[in-house]
Amino acid sequence: STMGPIEASTASTLADISRTNTNMTIILVVVVLSALMFALAISWLLTVSLSRLTFGMDMLTLLRFEEQGGDSLLTSRSQFAELSNCEQSFASLERGLKAFVKYVPREVVRMMLAGEMDSTNAMSRRTVSMLFMDIAG
Repeated sequence: STMGPIEASTASTLADISRTNTNMTIILVVVVLSALMFALAISWLLTVSLSRLTFGMDMLTLLRFEEQGGDSLLTSRSQFAELSNCEQSFASLERGLKAFVKYVPREVVRMMLAGEMDSTNAMSRRTVSMLFMDIAG
């Protein structure tokens, strides 16, 4: 059976369409896989940053500043601006609590952080008498 010029042209066109469809499918698969890999990388970076921040907050709540030998509980900064801002706020809070703990007993600060004691209700104005005496030996 011989094909006429119209059937040959149609067959050639169908073959071209089939090759184009195959190429487009391959390109689509590559683009989808690339997007998936990018999304996984971004989610991993976010997870690492959030895990570090969560760990630091847990240690700060327990007033365990010594975990890093005097350094900040967060040792590096996130690549995301929003998380970096949170980490900077965390570092500021940490510095403030370190200073506060020098003047207020740790157990009182722990109770305040846990919500067991309200700092405004725990204080009251009172009249006190004080005696200063110098006893020489």
